[in-house]
Amino acid sequence: MKKKFFITTPIYYANSVPHIGHAYSSLIADVIARYKRDNWFDVKFSTWVDENWQKMVNAAKEKWISIMEFLDDIATKQKAVWDWIDISYTDFIRTTELRHHEFVSEVLQKTYDAWDIYKWEYEWLYCVWCEAFKKETDLTPDWLCPDHLKKPEKNYFFKLSKYQKQLEDFYLNNPDFTIPNNRFKEMQSFLKEWLEDFSISRETNKFWIPLPFDPSQVTYVWYDALLNYLTVCQNWAEDFWPADLHVVGKEIARFHVIYWPAMLLSAWYELPKNVLVTWFITIDWQKISKSIWNVIDPVEFSGRHSRDLMLLYLLSTFPIWQDWDFSEAQAILMYNAKLANNIGNLLNRFLVLGDKFFWKDEISGKLNENIEDKRSDLIQKYFENMNNYILKDSLEIVFEFWDALNKFLDETKPWNKNIETDKEELRDIMFTLWEWLRTIAILLHPFFYKKMTEIFSRIWLDYSIDENEMKKLLDKIEGFTIKEKWDALYPRI
Repeated sequence: MKKKFFITTPIYYANSVPHIGHAYSSLIADVIARYKRDNWFDVKFSTWVDENWQKMVNAAKEKWISIMEFLDDIATKQKAVWDWIDISYTDFIRTTELRHHEFVSEVLQKTYDAWDIYKWEYEWLYCVWCEAFKKETDLTPDWLCPDHLKKPEKNYFFKLSKYQKQLEDFYLNNPDFTIPNNRFKEMQSFLKEWLEDFSISRETNKFWIPLPFDPSQVTYVWYDALLNYLTVCQNWAEDFWPADLHVVGKEIARFHVIYWPAMLLSAWYELPKNVLVTWFITIDWQKISKSIWNVIDPVEFSGRHSRDLMLLYLLSTFPIWQDWDFSEAQAILMYNAKLANNIGNLLNRFLVLGDKFFWKDEISGKLNENIEDKRSDLIQKYFENMNNYILKDSLEIVFEFWDALNKFLDETKPWNKNIETDKEELRDIMFTLWEWLRTIAILLHPFFYKKMTEIFSRIWLDYSIDENEMKKLLDKIEGFTIKEKWDALYPRI
């Protein structure tokens, strides 16, 4: 039986087509999902679109179309982006789906019956365009929000304060709940003061899910959106809950680290195992925003260059716990250095040597001891980093070894050998080089699965890693045959 693994992307808003920042989070989740599949896991990988926004109702009115017609168009465009950049999700769910509405109603009733939802007149004001409640200190002197101001209304509240002690105990017993840990400490600081209950409904927007115990009000955006994670797990025969990993942006970390666990405790569900928090990508050190026209389209960018260039740059430039500024020029330089010059050049040198000395011969031999001593260390460090979701370090470890292999070639100088007098030595050099090319192609498969599979094809190995399991293939040392000449694996830009 395969082990199960459930990973989720952030719940993306339905206000626009995803940009490069959204692609960053989804590609992180995709690499982790592919890595787990390559290691004999049955993976559930969910992504979604949150359509519960008053802004969406207003936008549809401005276009003189129905709200569902507007949302259908946005959802289709969002899904097309993920399909274009080949995000290997298994579930794409919209918050307008019937299965989600039915499940949210069920959880709302369960939580209400547990006395964890109550009605109260909110002392603050709700701003539709901010999708948030405002204190007096948040408003202008004349009590105006820059976008819109509502009169106070009676809402239903969730008893977040009731779960303060349970959350404190959970954080104490699960110090690695949030990745990276410094983000967890920031979330824990919110518990130093008494947690405030939060609103879960509003009474003016009738588009959304009616409260089962008071149909005059509908659910508030965050309460129902978070339940998406459970909606896709309602086929209990699959048994994927609790989630192994939620990938979220830092601006929504508090909802996932504090609100979400409390909601689950109230409804008697297990808590997720980890929350991975990504930071911001900026353009010219400004947050990406449609309003200032600095959005980078991941479809256009990857179409102009390649998915591998985009993924390499996004996942290996900075750690996920650091804001960083996007640079197309730097992305191209990194691609040329690491994929075209490094991987591509080494593979080409190997194929040229094979063509020169062992064309169509089946090659096996003895591994170089100096290179082989580094192999187990590399593999161990790689798996440690991947299992802890440190993708940048995993890539760096593998790329460092490409340099060692190039150095090995420069030192042994096989091109100066004579096939008649040095045949055994040449075989050992080629076999060592091939075994390491094979190893690295296996390790990089979750990142660059198409090109790494192509490396296997170029040496006439029929590999399907996710059906064979990565570790078993790494232990399976075997020979190779070179039968064809190929173009560059990664052409320079």
